[in-house]
Amino acid sequence: MRGSAHGGARRIRVVVLGILFLIALAERADAQRHRDPCRLLSDSELRAVQGHVPTQKVPSELPAGSFRFTQCLYRTPEFTSSVSVAVGIPLATDSKRSGPRHFWQQQFHGQASAAPGRKKKEPPKPIAGLGDEAFWVGDPMTGALYVLKSEVFLRLSVGGSGDENEKIKRAKALASHALKRLHASGPKPRG
Repeated sequence: MRGSAHGGARRIRVVVLGILFLIALAERADAQRHRDPCRLLSDSELRAVQGHVPTQKVPSELPAGSFRFTQCLYRTPEFTSSVSVAVGIPLATDSKRSGPRHFWQQQFHGQASAAPGRKKKEPPKPIAGLGDEAFWVGDPMTGALYVLKSEVFLRLSVGGSGDENEKIKRAKALASHALKRLHASGPKPRG
């Protein structure tokens, strides 16, 4: 009788551990879904900022080594008004010495020098009021807004007409919407 009681307690522990494991997996999957760059902006937000609703959301993933780098092209009817959103997410095995925050430190706070014979790029422009830190990288024709929030960073590039200041303004507006959802556990935004 004593052996079966011991076996019953062991089975209960295994079942409880299994349930806890499944809950942890579900929470991780939920967190990853909410970091999906194709879910960070709604159709109405894109229409308000870019003047067009996306006709297609094209997800992709780029190799990034020590972190996961996913992106989404919000393709609009007028392709030049499309928006690209990318997210750098730490891997589960990430140590504090690698990953998105480490990339960020090297990219924006490391010693950058131009290669011999190459034109020196414009330095990143600090952008106030977004995330832990934000920079605009580019020139008057093309550029992207980078925003660091905790251990994750967001890269947002807007197409369309306008000078660099106008593109920064539109990128900031979209980034503020995306950041609200980046760490949220709420449902997918609706168009």
